[in-house]
Amino acid sequence: MILFITWLAAATGLFLFIRWLSRFLSKFNLPNDIRLLILIGFSGVMLVAALSFLWRQGAKEPSVPTEASTGSPKKPQTELDLETYESTTYPELYGLRQEMLKQLANLHTFFGKITAWADLMPTQRPFLQTIIDIRWEQSKQLQAAYDAIDRSRRAFWLHYHTGEDKHVRTMFNDEAVRLQKRIQDALGDSREFQLAEADAIHTYLQKVDTLLKDPELPKPKRGQAPNTVFTPYSDQNRQTLLNVLTTKQENSILPNLHQLQQEEQRIREKLAYMLQYQQVNTDLLEETKDLILAWNDALIYNQYAQYRILFATEALETTSLLGIAPNNRDYAWLLKELRELAPSILAQAQTERDIAAYSYNPDLANAKRKQQRH
Repeated sequence: MILFITWLAAATGLFLFIRWLSRFLSKFNLPNDIRLLILIGFSGVMLVAALSFLWRQGAKEPSVPTEASTGSPKKPQTELDLETYESTTYPELYGLRQEMLKQLANLHTFFGKITAWADLMPTQRPFLQTIIDIRWEQSKQLQAAYDAIDRSRRAFWLHYHTGEDKHVRTMFNDEAVRLQKRIQDALGDSREFQLAEADAIHTYLQKVDTLLKDPELPKPKRGQAPNTVFTPYSDQNRQTLLNVLTTKQENSILPNLHQLQQEEQRIREKLAYMLQYQQVNTDLLEETKDLILAWNDALIYNQYAQYRILFATEALETTSLLGIAPNNRDYAWLLKELRELAPSILAQAQTERDIAAYSYNPDLANAKRKQQRH
């Protein structure tokens, strides 16, 4: 493009020069043949100079490579080449090695997500730590085995391309069999870790079911307040689990949880009223104190009922994140228990609420006051 513009500029300049020279010579009283000779001479000189300049510019332009000159050099042997060679020549070795890589990738994905899961479900952290410990050991052993196997195959590839390839191939045939056995052993060890994890999940869900069926509050340690033997779910965590149940359309569980939530709100309103009432009616401190304790017990049992349902829901969601399918025997069994027990858990909380609601008894109150006077 630049060379074309240069040519155009030179032609235009030469034309303008000839035109100017013709007008200039017309001012002199010269014969026509002399004037034409001068015009041709000067124009020729200018034309030769322009052509010489343009020729030099063309020589400086880089030549466009032809198909023959763009042929790429032979690529060095790469890891991809080894992958291709292995998949076609030793397909069984290749397939086993891919299984190892798949397991390692899944383990790395798990370790990348586990922190977020623990933050989302803090009550499941002890259980998640058990799974972390199992999978960490599995990952270490599997990675060590893979590194040794991969080193051997890459060493073969080096010798294959630098030595006598037929000899190297013959020697590697036995090595390939040994590597296949090593991978099978490593995958077998990995399977043992998977079975250990399955046992841990089974044991954990059994404990969750025991908690689900036990209406009694955990016994407080010496000096521990009853409302500290468990930690109620925060509003955010509770809403997360309610969303899970809603998404899964667990209509045999959700209504019971919603009713427990509504009842908790009513109990809190009653407690707030009693505290205000106590400040005004200072002569009823004893009565309001007893009533506050009764309703506070009802609140604790209500929260514990929610805790049992939410904890079981969260345990199921955790195992689902770990890869347990809904048709898994332990998962399906606990879900069935949760669906069946949710109404009775609500009823147990209502029973504790009724103890406070029907606690008013003037005869007992009067007898207590008479006893205090004497």
